[in-house]
Formats: sequence, C-alpha cells, structure tokens
Amino acid sequence: MNVRSNDLINLSGTKTEEAFSKVSAECNCFGKSMIDKSIKFSPLEEFHKENSAKLVEFAGWSMPIQYTSGIINEHISTRESCGLFDISHMGQIFVSGNDSKDLLEKLTPSDIEKIKPGKVKYSFLLNKEGGIIDDLMITNEGEGYYLVVNASRINEGLSEIKKTSQAFSNISINYLNKNGMIALQGPNAKDIVFEHFGEISQKMYFMDFSKVNYDGNEVRISRLGYTGEDGFEISSDSKTILKITKKISKDKRVTLCGLGSRDTLRLEAGLPLYGNELNENTTPIQADLSFAISQSRIIKKNFRGAQRIMNEIENGSELIRVGLKPEGRRPVRKGTPIMKNGEHIGEISSGGYGPTIKSPIAMGIIKSEFLNPNENLQAKLGDNLISMEIIQLPFVKHNYFKKGKI
Repeated sequence: MNVRSNDLINLSGTKTEEAFSKVSAECNCFGKSMIDKSIKFSPLEEFHKENSAKLVEFAGWSMPIQYTSGIINEHISTRESCGLFDISHMGQIFVSGNDSKDLLEKLTPSDIEKIKPGKVKYSFLLNKEGGIIDDLMITNEGEGYYLVVNASRINEGLSEIKKTSQAFSNISINYLNKNGMIALQGPNAKDIVFEHFGEISQKMYFMDFSKVNYDGNEVRISRLGYTGEDGFEISSDSKTILKITKKISKDKRVTLCGLGSRDTLRLEAGLPLYGNELNENTTPIQADLSFAISQSRIIKKNFRGAQRIMNEIENGSELIRVGLKPEGRRPVRKGTPIMKNGEHIGEISSGGYGPTIKSPIAMGIIKSEFLNPNENLQAKLGDNLISMEIIQLPFVKHNYFKKGKI
C-alpha cells in the first residue's frame, strides 16, 4: 500500500500518535479498520471493545491494533514492565500418532526426535524447492506435537500438513480453532505468570513448555515470544483464556497492547515477519535463519529443498536479509528500493520507527555481495536517496531467559 509523504511521521515529535498508528497500520500489513461479515473473532473480542481498543482486520481476523494509551506507550511499557497481547489469531495445531515424528521431519529441516518432551523448537514448513511455506513453533508434548503457525498462513500450513500426512498410516491432525492465546512479554512477565500459575517451575527457561491446570481447565504455557523480551505465550479454551486475561489485565504492571506495538517490538528485535521477510520463494539461508536447520539434517541432506539450501550453505546465497539504519529522522517502508551506486540491489522488507532506540530502523533483502560491514546503501524515496548503514541484528538486545543466565 502506498503512503503519502505527508502521512509519514516526523520523528522529532511534531506529528501525533494518531499519525504513528495510521502509518504503522498501512505499512506493516495491517488491514482495514472496517470489519466485514466474514471476519473471525478472538475470544477476547468483547474484552477489547470494553477496553476501547481500535480494531482492524488482520489476516481475516478482528484484532486490536492499539489501545487508548497508544502504540509508543505500549511498546515502551513492554520493554520496561509487561505487555499483554491477544494472539488468538495464530493457528494452533496438534499432531499425534506413531508417524507424527516422521511427518514433521518430512515437512521441516528439524531433527524432531531431538526435541525433548517439554521443549519448543523454531522451524519451517518447506516446499520442495526449499522455500518457506511458513515458520512455526513445534512443541513436544510427549503424547504429540503442538504447532503454532502464522494466522496469514493457517490454510496453506494445514493443507500442506494434511496432504503430506496421506503418505503415513498413523497420524491425527487436530486444528485447535476454538482455543484462544495471549502473550505476556517484558521483564515483569515472569513474576506475573508465576503468581497466577503456581504449578509452573521458576526454573522454566526460554523455549520450555508446561501444561498446567487452571480452575479445572487445561492451559498450555510456553516461555517465548515475538518481542525480544522474556515472556510467555498462554493458550486455552475460549472461556478460560478470557478468564485468565481479565484477571491478569487488572495487574498494575500490565499494559494492554495491540498489533501495532507487537510489530515495532519485533522489528527492533530483528525478528522476521511472514509476507515481509519470509515467503515461498525465500529459503532459511536467504532469511538469515540457518541456525534453525538441525545440524544432523544438514549432514544427512535429507530434507525438502536440500539441494538448493546446501548449495547456499556451502557457496552463499544470492540474497540475504539485513538490518538497516537510515540516516536522519525519516523512516523507510516495505517495498522501498535499495540502491548502491545507482544499481537496484534489493528492497526494504520491514521499516519504521524504533521507539526504544528513538530512530528509524528497517530490514531489507539485498544481494549478498553487498553484505559488508558498515556498507552504505541508499533507500530510494521518489527522487530522493536516503543513506542507510547495514547494522547487525537485532537493533535491541534480546532478553530471553536462557540456561546459565543469572
């Protein structure tokens, strides 16, 4: 979507939070503010309305883009205390049966057998050319695998899983479309979660999973998130997730947050977004996510798209995802051409303002030959060129609670 230059934020503060929200919504893949009849609703829809959320369409769902405190306040509150996000639009799938491990190894480049019960693994559903159908979280629950996929890719992901499962005899696929999910993110998230869920061990680390009982109902809790902060994602049936949300939201340490701040937080954390940095033509190597391919699968070369991906691992990929810091105060947006000495070498995949670092930031996909330390590139905005420096991601340090961290 094109954005007029007078809609862009003057980052020195002369334009309002309303302008910030408008540009965030238009430039970072959020939908219309008008909700149509085919829209899906979160179990927290009425809760959002009661709390004066601004609702927009996103990936076919009615979701809050912000609350009355505004995107910047929600962003900073998450970094400094705790943000509560509704992420019920994410697809939740439970795969079980004797062949479930083999099915997931067919679909992903992960060593599924090495995911221990109670552990989570970041991975991808790959097509036959090694392109990313979706990125996802895979949790070993012991009796099966719990998958969380992107809202915009649930149909494609489910279709690929079901189609591939036909080659196996003992598979059960359950789309948990009646469940809701929230994320608590920020330095105070741990205290809040431990206070509300006494069964959880305080030795729970980043990418750990626990299933607990809450008022007689099953609740899934994973220590992870999409902001770069320590945090938790909590899933349960619609009534239970609403009850949990209402109770936790009364905590003075918690700020209700929408998709707008979730996007600015993930951009500062250098985390990719499907449809921006990831798509079916992009490999994990091009997306700079090679860490998520299991070493044992690399050695065996027995995953989808292995020939192409192994060639990129050994010889380098033609394209690569990078962090970029534009000069000045004007942000650059998705789709903006990236230039070097008059040559078009890539495009901005995500861009905006980083409220924590108080500066424009962006990610882009460029020709890898230009991936040099402190390389100066240009963003082409109309007839103007804005100088940009390649910056090592993330823009803001990750604060995950990992083993060995005090």
